[in-house]
Amino acid sequence: MEQTEHKRFSQKFPELGTDPIPVANSVSPEFFAKEKERIFKRSWINVGRAEELRTPGDYIVKRMDMWDTSILLVRGRDGELRAFHNVCQHRGNLLVGDSEKGNCKGFLTCKFHGWVYDDSGKLRDVPDEENFHNLDKAVLGLKPIALDTWLGFIFVNLRPEQSLTEYLGGYMGEKLNAYPFDRLETFYTYKPDEAVNWKVLLDAQQEGYHVPSLHKRTLSLSFPKEFVRFRSHDMIIHGPHRILSAGSNAGEFVPTPVGAVASKIGANSIDAFAGAAGGDMSAYADAMHGVFDFNLIFPNFVIGLLYGTYFTYNIWPVAVNRSIWEIRMYYPKARTASQAFTNEYGKVAFRDGLMEDASVHEATQRGIESGAIENFQFQDEEILCRHGHLTVQRMVNG
Repeated sequence: MEQTEHKRFSQKFPELGTDPIPVANSVSPEFFAKEKERIFKRSWINVGRAEELRTPGDYIVKRMDMWDTSILLVRGRDGELRAFHNVCQHRGNLLVGDSEKGNCKGFLTCKFHGWVYDDSGKLRDVPDEENFHNLDKAVLGLKPIALDTWLGFIFVNLRPEQSLTEYLGGYMGEKLNAYPFDRLETFYTYKPDEAVNWKVLLDAQQEGYHVPSLHKRTLSLSFPKEFVRFRSHDMIIHGPHRILSAGSNAGEFVPTPVGAVASKIGANSIDAFAGAAGGDMSAYADAMHGVFDFNLIFPNFVIGLLYGTYFTYNIWPVAVNRSIWEIRMYYPKARTASQAFTNEYGKVAFRDGLMEDASVHEATQRGIESGAIENFQFQDEEILCRHGHLTVQRMVNG
């Protein structure tokens, strides 16, 4: 178990203070509107992984409510990844339907009037072009959006003020370079649409204080039987980004009978959270601070690193009290039936913990909207929640 002294992180980060944090910014439509303009429209936002667009012509459409737009990601015939506003320059129709994906064979056609664009965004054909007045196709290509990649993750920025490398900064940008993301290409996705503010949803994930109570039937199995309080191995803050790191309980971990079988074949979530994943995990350990690292890339992207498996969260704000929680779990490609079983076991075990998390998201939002609570009372293990709220408040206030 981790050391149990109190108030370690308020001493490590005294600049964050210890005062209660106002609830108002998580229920105010006016504050949410400012978050969209001053945070989300100025930040690098993850929208997926490069292997989702392997072949020239592959495309994906993402609805970006916090940007008030829809974006088109496409792999050009020249091999380049590009991002555009998914908007036809004729009358503003969405060029491709929201959430669509496929392969365009080099061209995309608006179904409204048939305008044709190539995979570099250029306008190539306009039906009945002669009947337009001074139409200049050269300036009517799709509107581009800044795009860059890091370790296979695709990021876009509506109004870039710095490069992606500068935005990620030191520890967040360099330490993770050693993690073998390319080994883990199989992913499973859950995408709940919840009546909760995006910060409230994130707060429920970026602290371990809730684990003994909320996850007593799932993730608490990764800890000894007498587990009654969670202590982080460490927490790291780098600018707006943050990391929660958990230490190993492998010496005291007792897997379930099914979990014991699964762990002999590959990594699964319960064993991995304990630091007890079987096999050679040295490649993962080199990239990690603990046995579980919760890496939050501000504002809404999480990379949860474990030995032999990792997960990501994209928390998509839709309204002040509505968010889409996109969850992806990554595992090695199953080459045998036993490996497929281990991946499935890990997916389901982690899913059960996520369902426990989801059970309190909307209830918390209803509680803070009731007016019965004015402040969040964050304790030491919740200090990254404090950092998150203070960062948002500072950026919104300029």
